[in-house]
Amino acid sequence: PVFPMAGVAMPSPASLEPAQANHPCAKMRLSGRQNNMPEEFCLASTKTGRPCSRRKDGDCALPFCRAHREKGDGAFRIVPHPTAGHVLVANFAIPKGYKTVFWGTRKRWRDTKEGEDYAMTFRVNGGVIDPTTHKTGSQMQFMSCPGPNERMNMRSSNEFFGATHDKGLVGREFVVTEDIPKNHQLLIWYGAQWFDSRDMKRIDVGTKRYPATLKRTAPLGEATNQKEASKKVKVKA
Repeated sequence: PVFPMAGVAMPSPASLEPAQANHPCAKMRLSGRQNNMPEEFCLASTKTGRPCSRRKDGDCALPFCRAHREKGDGAFRIVPHPTAGHVLVANFAIPKGYKTVFWGTRKRWRDTKEGEDYAMTFRVNGGVIDPTTHKTGSQMQFMSCPGPNERMNMRSSNEFFGATHDKGLVGREFVVTEDIPKNHQLLIWYGAQWFDSRDMKRIDVGTKRYPATLKRTAPLGEATNQKEASKKVKVKA
């Protein structure tokens, strides 16, 4: 076996792998690569590319163990970006259908100050989810918006975690819509109004180091990460 040296980070795996034979979760999805019992087991993956084997934190509505709630899902990592501050990228190749959660503190919209740019609507009459109260564990707040030549690879669902007027942490399920290669960015459409109301111009966010998923009709040479898109990296089926 290979043991990590003190102070030296071990390289991340190439892709998400199935759980080992002794994994405690009885129901799995994605060919054994993700737990499918969010009411009992943690939904996250370890940094070694395996489904977490811990039970969810019973004191919280979110489908994560305490460790992954505090430190984030091992499938993702937050990295600095030259123009967007920080963005979220795949720590290893992530398959289409992988599920995660956009989460934070439930608040009334008028009580959201720092988190105004990041808040997301919760349930009907349930206020908003403010993820900025947990900048390390709540990773989805760092998803970028695709630029004019790029397309999103994440979507929200109507699955919520937490009651309408919960005072604690609540969340909304997000799903990966296509295979995402290692080091590629996670992208969600913010909406044109988000940019218009802030007098901001939407730009391509892909870089050589952290590419973004391109539109299938992106003109040759216009996208900042066109060369990276030509390198076909596939996620294991």
